[in-house]
Amino acid sequence: MPEALRRLRDEHRNITRLLDALEHQLGAFAAGERPDYDVLAAIANYFTGFPDCCHHPKEDLILQRLRRRDPAAAAKVGDLEAEHERIGELARHVREAVENVLGEVEVSREAFDAVARHFIEHQRRHLEMEEERFFPEALAALSPEDWAEVDRRITQEKDPIFGTEVSGDYADLRDRILKWEAQDEAGEI
Repeated sequence: MPEALRRLRDEHRNITRLLDALEHQLGAFAAGERPDYDVLAAIANYFTGFPDCCHHPKEDLILQRLRRRDPAAAAKVGDLEAEHERIGELARHVREAVENVLGEVEVSREAFDAVARHFIEHQRRHLEMEEERFFPEALAALSPEDWAEVDRRITQEKDPIFGTEVSGDYADLRDRILKWEAQDEAGEI
């Protein structure tokens, strides 16, 4: 498997972990408990930063190659750039909702939940499309030389949560995600 694709799939798994963590917090909120707003803020900040600066550009490089190599295959993928913009917009809505709650602006549970769940649903559908359509089309159409060029051109930014060096702002979030995953595996959640 090309290195760029391996990294993108790892990032998709990590994005899914963050969506699960966001759903965990929404579950607490729905149960009338107080969610961890630091966790919510860290998740919102991640989704308004890392994907646009580090994840989507890798996919865009692959899509550019796919368009040159096999325009019909690229057309099957659809307008990936617009989809990335929409996901960024939805992530900003989540961040604004968290900021409003933290700033003690009146936000109903229902409104907050709706914004966050819309983002989660859209993001999960997007990841599924990329895994089921975009990546297979790229694998089938791109040559080893195309993949080598993509690998040379992708940036080496580290994931601030799941990379080898966890950013200080995200250390607590990573610890909590790992704890929740361990509890889930043990059947405690």
